[in-house]
Amino acid sequence: MKKLCMVLLIGLYGCSPAIRAYYDYDKADNVQNYKTFTWEGASQTEKKGNPLYYSELNDKRIRAAASDLMQAKGYVRTDQNPDLTLHYHIVMEERSMLTPDPYGYMYGDYFMRPRSDVFSYREGTLIIDFMSTKNQNLVWRGWAVAAMEVVLYDTKDTDILIRSAVAKIFQNFPESKGDIDPTVTFREQ
Repeated sequence: MKKLCMVLLIGLYGCSPAIRAYYDYDKADNVQNYKTFTWEGASQTEKKGNPLYYSELNDKRIRAAASDLMQAKGYVRTDQNPDLTLHYHIVMEERSMLTPDPYGYMYGDYFMRPRSDVFSYREGTLIIDFMSTKNQNLVWRGWAVAAMEVVLYDTKDTDILIRSAVAKIFQNFPESKGDIDPTVTFREQ
């Protein structure tokens, strides 16, 4: 019952229309044949590259959300000979969008001249990689993209935003066909 409630709750997080998710996978290597997973340590390059987004708090949030969904999909977390190694990346980019006047013209000193405005915003991308531990090949990659000003109104929303992005990524991630009977335990937060 607790598993069902958690899956439904995470599914509701994933219904955010402001977050778009995509995925790609190795067609020659079926990710459903894997049974266990672990997390790769954060590299020093990523920590130095963007300390605002690669914080210990965000690291815990991303790993907890993804681990919960991996377990709900039938994968078991282990540090002893795992089949998959998970790693994530955060990319933040400044974007601009040209927005024309809805009527095409404005009134001013020069009567009825065309006008357009430039709207600047930050776009965030969360990428989760699933690597085969045996040969270090990328097996499956999912990523979620969102305009941060649209989905992040307050710092309290950070946890919800991360869980929503991870849930969107995992919507297309296949369940394990493994014969391990996972005992799923979710942490109270």
